[in-house]
Amino acid sequence: MEVDILNKNNRAFTLIELLVVIAIIAILAAILFPVFAQAKAAAKRTADMSNVKNMTLGFHIYSSDSDDIAPPMWQVADWGLPRYQLIVWKDSVLPYIKNGGKYPKPDGSAYTTAERPDGGIFQSPLFTDGAWATNNLPAGSSGDATTRFPRAYAINNSAGIDEGMGSRESDGKCYWYTEKCTFWQKVEPTNGMVQNQGGSGSMTSLQNPANTILLTTTRGPWPNEKAIDLAYECTVNGDGYGGTGMACQRSLGNGQINFGFFDGHSKAVKGKQAVALDMFGLWGQGTALAGGPDDWGGQNWTLKEMAKIKEWN
Repeated sequence: MEVDILNKNNRAFTLIELLVVIAIIAILAAILFPVFAQAKAAAKRTADMSNVKNMTLGFHIYSSDSDDIAPPMWQVADWGLPRYQLIVWKDSVLPYIKNGGKYPKPDGSAYTTAERPDGGIFQSPLFTDGAWATNNLPAGSSGDATTRFPRAYAINNSAGIDEGMGSRESDGKCYWYTEKCTFWQKVEPTNGMVQNQGGSGSMTSLQNPANTILLTTTRGPWPNEKAIDLAYECTVNGDGYGGTGMACQRSLGNGQINFGFFDGHSKAVKGKQAVALDMFGLWGQGTALAGGPDDWGGQNWTLKEMAKIKEWN
């Protein structure tokens, strides 16, 4: 008598066996998916740091070609011209990077959303929803104030204030929130001619370049950020204030910010730590600030306001 071995071994899964297999797959997925998500987030943080590092190097290469002078914060020949005709620091470092953004149009018009350039390293993988926002820009355009770059990174406009760099106000005090009192060059018109106003912008003029922030992060369209922007809440598009849980300066999602420093290195630092150690170069010895550390804009006031924002806690 012949035995049908094939039929004996070719039986289907029972319902119990099938449920056990599904349960094992579900358990494995529950274990592995969070790991994959964490790995993806870590990769984005690393890519963001790479962007900061490359832009910081771009600053230093520009400086070495320009008698030690940093790129101007912005340049404009006539403040009556549209904001999108500003030439900003991104334009200065673009030739050394050649990865993202566009040069101004010959006719001086704004880029439209349909003409949006590749963001390249000027666009953070951690900030995609608001990188090409339209607020504060001409109708039909998007991005930063120039419409030629995405929003993501900005220079630290507070650098050098604690060392007395920049021009002084009429009363002899350098109020930190004025752009005239800053390390950076700001090119403004005077009698039809452009001139530098503010500090000289010498990259080696700072006393502590290794602990002074050069490049920081932003949600807004402007090329510069101030230390106080850690203490104010903005929408994802960088406009509006209050109740969003997100600061105008942008974190990595864990209370840290990827910073580039004046000596050329880059690292992630807790936002609160950067304020407490005055890495923004604002509250150090020798500065002439209005009010004390607990007053509006002071170091303690900034830390107190940051404690109210979910992003830093």
